[in-house]
Amino acid sequence: MRKLLLSFAVLAWTPLQAQVTELAPGVELPPGVELESRIDGDLNGDGVADIAYVARSDDSRALTVLLSAKGGLDAVYRPEVLLLEPTRLGPGKLALDGNVLTFEDLTGGTTAVSSTRRFRYDGRGGRMRLIGIDATLYSRTFAHDGFETSWNLLNGDATTRELRLNRRGGDAAYDSVRERSFKRRIRAQWLSDAPDPEMVLAEMRDG
Repeated sequence: MRKLLLSFAVLAWTPLQAQVTELAPGVELPPGVELESRIDGDLNGDGVADIAYVARSDDSRALTVLLSAKGGLDAVYRPEVLLLEPTRLGPGKLALDGNVLTFEDLTGGTTAVSSTRRFRYDGRGGRMRLIGIDATLYSRTFAHDGFETSWNLLNGDATTRELRLNRRGGDAAYDSVRERSFKRRIRAQWLSDAPDPEMVLAEMRDG
């Protein structure tokens, strides 16, 4: 995993070559890497636009945030990389709400995990911090029950719900039952080590 992480950091920081996707002057994606989603905005409040994007190759996928800083005449970018589940059911979606970066993703197969992760720049840590996660596990073929959770990593508030399969099908195929709210111990989780949504679902269900 460390090699994959380093390789994606290199993908976000490679000298310009021919036939590449340019993200910013001097920053590009090499051949074989496809851009899924991108959004620009001032995430760290320094007055210089930052770049967030999701990119994938044949066997790897990652969310990268390029935090910029003023460096002479040009911006200097520092990458933060989060490896993602490579088996996706559609392109990841990025959005900005003020200084909060939201990443929506849908992964898996017939059993799917829909997730939303929210990140915000932390001045003390100097990095992007995970501040919230919502995740839902369900069957796209209506073969089994589901489970969902919401977790606020700023105050520790967490909620879980069992999803009971019914006979209606479609968007109304699940009924929410057995909701449980509790406090979950928190520590700072940075973008580069943010937990996989499927792992969070498993931990919340077992805990």
